[in-house]
Amino acid sequence: MEKKSQKPIRVRIAEKLIKDQQELDHLAVQVSLGKAEMNDEFKKAKADLKKNIHEVKIELAHELKETEVFIKNNLEKIEEHLDEDVTYSKEAFETQKKNIVNAINDAKKSIKNSPQTKRTNQLFNAISQKSKLQLELLEKNISGKKVELTQEYKNSMEAATEKFKEFASKLDEEKEQATEKLDNFKKEVAQSYKHLKKAFKSL
Repeated sequence: MEKKSQKPIRVRIAEKLIKDQQELDHLAVQVSLGKAEMNDEFKKAKADLKKNIHEVKIELAHELKETEVFIKNNLEKIEEHLDEDVTYSKEAFETQKKNIVNAINDAKKSIKNSPQTKRTNQLFNAISQKSKLQLELLEKNISGKKVELTQEYKNSMEAATEKFKEFASKLDEEKEQATEKLDNFKKEVAQSYKHLKKAFKSL
C-alpha cells in the first residue's frame, strides 16, 4: 500500500484549496490577456486531475479494506477520458469536457454513497470543483468569448482567498478530528467555493 501524507486530511485539503485558488486565478488572468495556449492548458488541466485521482486512490486504500468495485470503475473511467488523444477543435474539446465532467459526477456520487469514505469524499469534492472550473474557463477560451476580470471577479476572488486562509490557519496545527468535524469542514469548503464560483460566473 502506498504511503499517504502524514498531515490530517483537513489540513491537506485546506492547503490544496489555497493552491487551487491561486492556480485558477492565474489561469483566468492568462485567458483574459489572451496568453493562454489552449492545447497546453488543457493538457495541464488533465494532468492535474490525473495526479489528484491518484491521490484519491491512495486515500481510498487507507479508508477501505477493499476498494468497492463501482468506485474503482468510476475513477478509472475518468482516467480513460483523460488519456484520450483529441484534436483541439471546439467540438472535440466540448465532447471531451462533457465526458470528463460526467465521469467526475459518477465517481463523486459513488464515493458519496459509500458510508466508509467520509474523508475521501471531502478530498474528491475539492478536486472535482477545481477541475470543473478549469474546464468551464477553457471552454470560454476556445469558444472565443471575451473574458474580462471585472470588479465583481476581483472582489469574489479576494473573499475566497480570505476564507481559505482563515480556516487553513485554524487547521495548521490541528490533529485529525472526528467525523462530525469533517461535516462542518465540508460546509466551510462549500462556502469558500461559493466565492470562487461567483467569481468565474462573472467572467
